[in-house]
Amino acid sequence: MTQQNSFAKFFGAQYPLEGNVSQVAPTYGDDINILNGTLTTGGGVVPSPNDVRLNVAVAATVGNLVLPDVSQVLIGVTFGSNGTQFTGTLVNNVIPTPPATDMIRLKIQVAINGDAVDEATVKCTLIEANSIVNNNIDPSVTGNTVNTIDGYAEIDLYRQAAFTRGTGDYMIQVEHHGQILASIKTAMPDQAEIFLSELVALANPTYTGG
Repeated sequence: MTQQNSFAKFFGAQYPLEGNVSQVAPTYGDDINILNGTLTTGGGVVPSPNDVRLNVAVAATVGNLVLPDVSQVLIGVTFGSNGTQFTGTLVNNVIPTPPATDMIRLKIQVAINGDAVDEATVKCTLIEANSIVNNNIDPSVTGNTVNTIDGYAEIDLYRQAAFTRGTGDYMIQVEHHGQILASIKTAMPDQAEIFLSELVALANPTYTGG
């Protein structure tokens, strides 16, 4: 049904000011006074669904905007409404989920003279190419690699107990600008996590480094 003008059409009729009528309202007035609203306050424009939270309905639109969880945003970074609604909790180079039950999380801290080293490359390669986990050759025989950020990195490796064939020994090397900062050959112990410095100390009881 066509929306009809609700204002009287006779000489001398008083009409609302155009500034007091929504700009999306139909033209009003009479044959002499043809008026169109200009008011935008109060939601005259329907927002794009890209600007509205997921599944939130506004007028004729439903939002599809999805914000990341705070655990996926770097620590201290704010976002959301006015840029301050939420604050990230993610620490640089930290794996956000626990390791699988047959793996260990190797935590690597790299520093030279007390200064954290960025972009040091940590490569973990299985010594034996026939090392088998759950009847499959572990792909890390070609080398798992991670780079440090702010002197820190994490990587998940198989524990020795997970191997059904082979020793499970890894060669772990930390390199920075062509210089080998650390190198160790060892299997991973049966625990959830370990620092590289602790792993080195297990392999070499006289080790006292960081």
